[in-house]
Amino acid sequence: MFRRQQQSNNESSGEDDESSSSTNFSPLSPPISPPRSSNNMLVKIGRFLNVSAIGVLSIVSVLLFIQLQAVSLQVASEQKQIDELKKTIEQSTSDIQVEVQEQKDLTVVNIAGTFTLLSCIVTMFHMTSHLKKMNQPFVQRKIMAILWMSPVYAITSFFSLLLPSAEGYLGIVKDFYESYVIYQFLSFLIAVLGRGERQIVVDKLAAHADHLKHPYKWLRCLFHPPPEESDEAKANAVLLECQFLAMQFVFFRPLTAIVSFVLESMRDGDAGGFSSPDFIIMMIENISVFLAFSGLLKFYHAVQDDLAWCQPFAKFLTIKGVVFMTFWQGLIISIIFHANTDDDKSDDDESNSGSSYSAKSIQHILICMEMLFFSAAHMCVFPAEEWEEGYQVKHGGGPTFAFEDFASDVNMIIDSGKRSRIARKERKNALDDAKQSPSFGTMDERNDASEDGEISLVDSEVV
Repeated sequence: MFRRQQQSNNESSGEDDESSSSTNFSPLSPPISPPRSSNNMLVKIGRFLNVSAIGVLSIVSVLLFIQLQAVSLQVASEQKQIDELKKTIEQSTSDIQVEVQEQKDLTVVNIAGTFTLLSCIVTMFHMTSHLKKMNQPFVQRKIMAILWMSPVYAITSFFSLLLPSAEGYLGIVKDFYESYVIYQFLSFLIAVLGRGERQIVVDKLAAHADHLKHPYKWLRCLFHPPPEESDEAKANAVLLECQFLAMQFVFFRPLTAIVSFVLESMRDGDAGGFSSPDFIIMMIENISVFLAFSGLLKFYHAVQDDLAWCQPFAKFLTIKGVVFMTFWQGLIISIIFHANTDDDKSDDDESNSGSSYSAKSIQHILICMEMLFFSAAHMCVFPAEEWEEGYQVKHGGGPTFAFEDFASDVNMIIDSGKRSRIARKERKNALDDAKQSPSFGTMDERNDASEDGEISLVDSEVV
């Protein structure tokens, strides 16, 4: 619109200029140049418009930049809130996992503690029955020392769960009492055989002097009368040998446990090989165990007939069953645990971070649970009534499922069915034979004869 007005103005001004030039034209006058004021005005207007446009664009750009910065700040603030919320969620998740793991640990500890408490209660009740019926103190004192085995194992395992830092010290106590119980069992057999008198035991061994093996030559320094002098000297030497072999285990087992604990606390890495201290200690332990049990078995085989009434083998199984079962159980758990964790090293790290139970922890939990059953087994094989005057051995009085009685009833029913089928078959054959044979006499006589044959068959079945 503005340009059209300018063009119209320019056209009118051009016409005026032409008219004026036509009127004032003279051939003698010089030419007149057109005015420049209108062109300058147009240039100024164009420049103003350009500056205005640039200003508007600058203002719009500034506004857009400010708005973009505001959006960026808002996004950064929201991202920060998201990160904080993520950290809060992760922290709460880890706290929940920790609480869940603590609850699991508390549940496991409660279960182990419950079984430990029950084991101690059963053992204390059993000991109380012996204290009330202390008829043979020289024997029952040994029994009460043996009965402490289950509570000692259960208590040490339970406190190893509660105090992992004290596990090594508690293991030394458990190993010591294990060896002490083995010697106490030998003392128990000696006390039962001699009724508290060593000389009675020597005399009974002397009665079996022909079947006694000669004692080890490297123990001859312990035998005051040489074994070759008489049967009594040989019996005394064998008894002393058995006591020495069982007693050395009492001293070597705690010593090797202490050395193993010290070496484990000083060890930086894995130690293995046949020349390692652990292997040497293990060999010493195995030799000591072998000597202890060789002495115990040597004494048992010499007097097993004299001790058959008190069932020493069942008593020995309840004692050594604790040791052997816990040892092999711990070995199997350790093998399974390391086999599962050594498959993948990356998975091993994750599993170790998520699981708080090791092979030793699982072993302690199982021991706490198993000692309750061993305490009940001790009640069955070490009854207080066994040491009363006039006690008679009870055969088959223990807990049983009566499978033998059930099997005998089944066999009786099967045999009865077989006998019934055989009798019916024989009766049928006898009747067939009677029908085929020639008939003599009247009908009544034949009926009487058949009835007599049936009666004889019935009598034969009864026989």
